Amino acid sequence: MICVSITSATNKEALLAVRKGCLAADCIELRMDLITDGNLPQLISAARRISPGIKIIVTCRRKDEALSAKKNVKAKNTKTRAQKFGLLREAIILGADFIDIELAEGGKNITKLKNLCIRQGSKTKIIISYHDVKKTPPPTKLKEIFHRCMKEKPAVVKIVTFAEQDEDNLKVLSLIPYARQRGQDIIALCMGDAGRLSRIAAPAMGNFLNFVALETQEQSAPGQLTVREMISIKKTLGEKKAQPAERLQKETPHNFILLGNPVRHSLSPLMHNTALREIGVPEAYSACCVLDLDDALRGMKALNVRGASVTIPFKVEVMRYLDDIDEDTLKIGAVNTIINSEGKLTGTNTDWLGLIMTLKEEMKIKDKTFVIVGAGGTARAAVYGIIKEGGLPILVNRTVSRAKIMAEHFGCSFYPLNQIAKIKADCLINTTPVGMHPQTSKSPVPKTVLKGYKYVMDAVYNPLQTKLLKDAAAQGCRALSGVGMFVHQGAAQLKFWTKKEPPVALMKKIVLERLTALEQR
Repeated sequence: MICVSITSATNKEALLAVRKGCLAADCIELRMDLITDGNLPQLISAARRISPGIKIIVTCRRKDEALSAKKNVKAKNTKTRAQKFGLLREAIILGADFIDIELAEGGKNITKLKNLCIRQGSKTKIIISYHDVKKTPPPTKLKEIFHRCMKEKPAVVKIVTFAEQDEDNLKVLSLIPYARQRGQDIIALCMGDAGRLSRIAAPAMGNFLNFVALETQEQSAPGQLTVREMISIKKTLGEKKAQPAERLQKETPHNFILLGNPVRHSLSPLMHNTALREIGVPEAYSACCVLDLDDALRGMKALNVRGASVTIPFKVEVMRYLDDIDEDTLKIGAVNTIINSEGKLTGTNTDWLGLIMTLKEEMKIKDKTFVIVGAGGTARAAVYGIIKEGGLPILVNRTVSRAKIMAEHFGCSFYPLNQIAKIKADCLINTTPVGMHPQTSKSPVPKTVLKGYKYVMDAVYNPLQTKLLKDAAAQGCRALSGVGMFVHQGAAQLKFWTKKEPPVALMKKIVLERLTALEQR
């Protein structure tokens, strides 16, 4: 794993660094000894919101335990011993993935934190660290230190020394195969300019994780590589992700992502991860709340993420950043799926497939008239699919100018939303986010206009029964949930990414179960 150390001077700066780190790496380390006014709950919450699958390490060191590359950084480390242990206890309660404790803190203090993990039922694991900021001890001493750390039964042993010469790197790196032969995950590195060699070689040797800085000036220790340098090295070496010791759960690479804002409501991670396990693909899917789309796509290329789903509000904007777009998608003018092939990003659209497959389960499309509410990416997919199947789409939107541009693109008619009552059609389809969780009390159209429709479909799937669908059922319409479209478009994405047949029935089952459970709360 690549771990970005967050060493910002203030909590405000740290929040910005967390955003960048979550998009660039597998893991972040919150150096609470360096963030003078650090708000741990806020920092952890921000990281989980940006990337739910990110691993989080919480660290708080004494002045003599680490050597920072920053000038005057020791003066900032003024936290008392009680404050430091208070932060580590808070990290356990907040569900951080790891806390880093120095071996020198003693077995009693380490045991207290372990016991707290047990009492809290916390997933937090312990990293036992040893730092020598002045030298690298001889190999026999290093092995002795390793066994002292291992005696505390940590999830990970961490040994970091200061390299005075190139040979010191070899002494420390020799601990990696030694530890792994004993079933122990380890982080073994050297600080200092001479120690850069260890940071280059360690990933290929099976180091549990590798600490990096966002930028050179943000190094938490001298000699630390930047995230760009580490990614370049891993790519050059063709390094595979280190396999954890057998007694620990295997880390799963997150090679598929969701790009959008917001994404907390999305059930895409649940659906896709269930499907990936079912078809035997040892990879994972995670949601990323995106603030800068260009940065996110650069990160996707750099980390070799295999595929991405694109949701609100980026389905149209994303097109300008892609290397290639298929013919159907160019006609639609919106992308909801990205395939990464050796750094080449290709955009396609599965929304229209999901919508058409859902409609076909209920009705014939040819020669039927459809009112499409909205003028965004999903509306574009709906209009394209309906035309392709021989149906007649009519656009309706609050902003007339957007509807007009889109209607001209597809050669169909359009109306402002306040004139929707004048339209006669077979089916109404909502493609806007109106009614989506948590704004569940809203509907995109007045209840009274639904009387004339035989079918009403909502692209929103969370909640299962939107206000629009409840209103439609009350008016005697056949109400079609957005779950069908959501599942079918996701299944098509999965096939693009993996070349395997997706378990559609299972995907629908797991989504329905989760939505039903949410509505019963």
